[in-house]
This record gives sequence, C-alpha cells and structure tokens, in this order.
Amino acid sequence: MVLYGLALVPLAERLRLAAPNVMQPWYADDFAMTGPINDVAWIMTLLMRHGPDRGYYPEPAKSVVICPPQDRRRVEESLQPFGFQYSDGARYVGGFLGSDAALRTWLTPKIQKWVEGVDTLSKIAKRFPQTAYAGLAKLLQAEWQYIQRVVPNCGQFFQPVETALSHRFLPAILGTDEPPDDTLRQRLDLSVKLAGIGVPNPTLTSAANNSSSRAITNLLVTSLLDNSPLNVASYLAESSDRRVTEQSKGNMMAQQELNAILAPLRPLETRRIKRACSTGAWLTVTPESLNGTELAAEEFRDNLRLCMGLHPKNLPPACNLCNQRFTVEHALTCKRGGLVTLRHNDVAAEWGHLCGMAFTPSAVSDEPSINTGRDTAAGNDLPADLQGDVAVQNFWKCGVTTIFDVQVTDTNAPSPQGQDPMKILSRQERKKKDKYLAPCLERRRHFTPLVFLVDGLQGVEATAACKRLAACLSKKWSRSYSEVCGFVHSRVSLSLARTTSLCLRGSRDPTSRIPMTQWDSGSGLGLYHYYL
Repeated sequence: MVLYGLALVPLAERLRLAAPNVMQPWYADDFAMTGPINDVAWIMTLLMRHGPDRGYYPEPAKSVVICPPQDRRRVEESLQPFGFQYSDGARYVGGFLGSDAALRTWLTPKIQKWVEGVDTLSKIAKRFPQTAYAGLAKLLQAEWQYIQRVVPNCGQFFQPVETALSHRFLPAILGTDEPPDDTLRQRLDLSVKLAGIGVPNPTLTSAANNSSSRAITNLLVTSLLDNSPLNVASYLAESSDRRVTEQSKGNMMAQQELNAILAPLRPLETRRIKRACSTGAWLTVTPESLNGTELAAEEFRDNLRLCMGLHPKNLPPACNLCNQRFTVEHALTCKRGGLVTLRHNDVAAEWGHLCGMAFTPSAVSDEPSINTGRDTAAGNDLPADLQGDVAVQNFWKCGVTTIFDVQVTDTNAPSPQGQDPMKILSRQERKKKDKYLAPCLERRRHFTPLVFLVDGLQGVEATAACKRLAACLSKKWSRSYSEVCGFVHSRVSLSLARTTSLCLRGSRDPTSRIPMTQWDSGSGLGLYHYYL
C-alpha cells in the first residue's frame, strides 16, 4: 500500500496543478475533492483520462457527491456524464461529511450498536465485572471516542449511550440497583490516576475530543487548505508536542473537577480519595487467567466500592470470633482467625515470585534468618528467631544479599486514623530499620522494608525497590522500563486487592477448634493398618 501510494504522488500533483482552487486530499487510494462544481468536473475528467496509466481506475458509480439539497439539481446537471451518487451526507475516512440531519441518520444505527454493546457488557458484569470493565474501558468506548474526534458537534447524539452506562453498566460493576448520583458519576468520569475509573460521560467529551484532534492535526489541515507541501518531520514533531499539550490541558481540567469534588468533603474522605490517585494500578490490568491477573467478582467489587468510598455489600453484622461490629476497619485489622497474617504472607509471596522472575529462583529464599550463625556480633546477643520475609541475592549490589520485610497497614484503623498516610508509612519503615538494619549490616547484608497500605499506597523504600526490580526485569526481558514498571506495580496492587477482599470475606473460624490428633513426627503413620 505504501508503494502504491507513492506511485500515485505524480498523478496527485498533476491534478492539483490543473485546478488549484479544488482541495484534493488523498489517503492511499481514497481520493476526495471540494471546490467549484465546474473545476470538480474538470478534475474528474483528467482523473479518468490519466488515472489508469498510474494503476488508478476511478469508479464514478461508487463515488458520492455531497451537496446542499437546494443545489442538487444544478450539481446533477453539471456532473451528469459521470453517473455519481448524490447525498446530503456520507461517511469519509471514518468520519462524516454533510448536514446535521444526515449525520443523525448515519449515527443512529452506530449509537444503537454501542448501546447494545454496553447492555451486553452489563450482563457480563453481573458475574465477571473485571472483564466487562476492561472490555468497555479498553475497547468499546474507544470506538465512539474516535467518532467524537473526527465529527464535530455530535455530543448530543450520545445520550442513549450515557443512559446505558449510568443506569445499567455502572450499577452492574458496582453491585447496586440504583444509578450513581451526580457526585459519584463525576468521580467515575475521571481517569484512574485521578481516583476515577476512566468511564467519562460521552455527551460531555465530544467538544474536548474534537478540539484536541484539531490542534494535533493543525499543520496537516493547513497544508491541505493552502495547497502547500507538508514537511512530514515537522508535522510529526509538532503533532507530538501538541498531543502533550492537549493531554496536559485535559489533566488540568480533570484536576479542577477533582478539586471541586473534594471541596465539600471531610478531611478523612479527602485523604482517602487522594490516596486513590496512586493506588489504582489493579484497575488498569487486563484480566488473564494465564498470567494470574484476574479478580473474582467479589474481589473486584469490594475494592472498587472501597476506592469509590462505598461500603462493601453483604458483610456480616458482627465478627464471629470477637463479636465486635463488623466494619471494614475491623475486618482489615482483626488478627483473630489469621486473615491478617495471610494478607502479609500473600504479599511477601508475590514479591518473592517477582524477584524469582527477575533473577533466578535459587537467588530467592523465604523467611531468611538474620542471625544465621547465632553468634554475638559486636557483642550484641540477637534473638535466634529474628527473620525477614524474603532474601534476594544480588538485588542492590552484586554478591550481597538483600533482606526484605513486609508490612501492610490500614490507615483507617483507630490508631493511625486522621494522620498523613506518607508519614505513617515513613514511621513504619523506621521501625523496621531499627529492628533489622543493624543486624543485617553486621552480616554484610542489605535491608529494605516493604511497607504498604491496604489500598496499595507504597512507602518510599517499597517504591524504590519496585523500580529496581522493574529495571532488572526490563533488562532481562528486553522490554521498555515503563512497561515493566507498570507490570510490577500492577502485580503488587493486585495482591493487595485480593488480600483486602480476603479479610472482608474470608472465614475466621479457627481450625484449632476442630478436634484432631497432632503428630510431632512420622511415627504416627504406624497407627495406620494397610490391608490388601
């Protein structure tokens, strides 16, 4: 196709010189004209005469002439020899040219198709909300956003799509029967980096999408209108700069919307929403059972509702072990039943798995002992059971083992509630270092605390470790650092999301209540009798 397009360049230049008053955009073999009707007829005559010599065979019967209804008769008379089709509007290169009435006629079946697509995803979302959300956010809504970029003033036609989104799709993924209120719908409009989910109202995004598209393609449009040569290198550089500018402008407007949402809220709610700006990596992951990035329906809804400030549904009224009122804060901090320990172990296991991918499985060990020789280094007696969670050889420096210790904290618990989250993380890191750093250094080991909040916010040391791990994986896999960095953050975020739902939904019935014979060794097998 590229070679064919280059072969048509001399033909295009010849036609432009023959009628400078006619704008003649070419897109591969797709040729269009706009200008005085007599000049259009002359260009068409030349095209049919010289086109076959270049391998271009015009088919006027398949071409469409777009003109106002009041000029239809005069235009048909002038172009009668060619046998064109005539219309008030028609599709062109993915967009549309013509009257508003023709645009409505063209858009109506597309709108209906998108509404049916949203309804289908809404049905899927009842059992697989993560899959339905990924299908909408990454695929379906990109179709109507493209139309909004290339067709101006079409936002009013998208009201049926917004109705399907707010009344059927969003309630399905949130697990409610009622559509979100105006404040929640505004939050859902925002991107994941601004504490939303990136499902904007399509009736409000048309003007911004079209304006951005016009700004990015300004140099190309100017070249077509002025019939002047296009410097491709300059166009690519300018369009890239314009794209960054338009993205920054959009981010600024979205930030203003977020500030308006935060203004009337209480400080505790404001801090929670601000944390959500940095903890939505699990939302951006494409669910795949092969890579272990899928979430169960309850896991997805629990974390999404917590992220949006909603209470998870169908929780028990009281804790079955301590009989306290079963709130989210209690579920995430109650140590009875071992779910908090399981949360810690799952995050540590995920970190060990990622380190095994970056290095080798033999370079990673579980629950390493700090005091391996049980000696008295520097005259200090160390407890024999002092252990980290994961040890990795060659992590920060070749030939040196790094000890990692994991801690997951709930900032909404009574003790740290109301404090700045980053200060909480910093304090937890200092406590870990006070306990582990000196013994590790005495044994020529590095120590790095991995401190997280339950919603995914990372401490400074954990962020640095994730970046180092991403750099090692990027080098090993020969992939871009940004791509691998997103992979690492999303995997850690998914682990925290799963364990948060585990604390809310997991059973706290202690297995110690189940009567069973405890064996200290394999000698208990002698109690079994085997019969043929």
